[in-house]
Amino acid sequence: CLKCTRVKLLDRFLEAGIKAEATQWSPQGISVLSGPAVDKLPGFAEGYFQIQGEASQLVTYIVSPLSGERILDACAAPGGKSTHLGEFMKDEGELVAIDISARGIAKIRENAARLGLKSLRVLSADASAELADKVRGPYDRVLVDAPCSGLGTLRGHPEIKWHRDENDIRRLSRLQSKILSRVAAYLKPGGVLVYATCTLSPEENEEIVESFLAHHNEFELEDAARYLPGQATHMVREKYFVALPHRDNTDGFFAARMRKVC
Repeated sequence: CLKCTRVKLLDRFLEAGIKAEATQWSPQGISVLSGPAVDKLPGFAEGYFQIQGEASQLVTYIVSPLSGERILDACAAPGGKSTHLGEFMKDEGELVAIDISARGIAKIRENAARLGLKSLRVLSADASAELADKVRGPYDRVLVDAPCSGLGTLRGHPEIKWHRDENDIRRLSRLQSKILSRVAAYLKPGGVLVYATCTLSPEENEEIVESFLAHHNEFELEDAARYLPGQATHMVREKYFVALPHRDNTDGFFAARMRKVC
């Protein structure tokens, strides 16, 4: 966070009698083990931290944004990655977050204001449709945190398995492919495209990326391990980032980093 370090926030939690510890894989995260509701935690109202899963935090490392760049975050709600990207950029540059949900857009704006992020611009837009009149590329980096089945979050939301079937996976995979192809057009040559989901379904992950690369030979897959903190590189398999709940004690997460080479 721009306003507070992890060490200082841990000290503040300790003083307040809140049980918390540094996360194992993310160098910036804190796990709150017991305490009040999130909005009652010390420092929340002041914008000292944002709520985000540990595996989700690691996706920002894979994007690896730099100060002064133009970044597009597609399908951005509820905004955890958007605000994390802004903090990585030291709030310098231009970060455009788009989402189709009015409620999601309101939440991103609320959190950006609380955290004091000035570089973050939030727009209502459908990432699967034509965006040229709204997002005005090109961008240095594009993140697609795609709508997905959410099967990687079963440990916190076990009810999901009763509301998903093969038809859902097929429908979502078509949407994911469409979004990825749409937003890739707004990336400059040499730019970075990251595709991420909170599911472990190959139809929504590796197969989407492989199909995209087969139809877009101007992109190549990069090794996600090169951009992760050293303690998290074991989560990379065949260049893909794959966080596993039973192994890593995180939500299940997938990410692929691609570069536009021409």
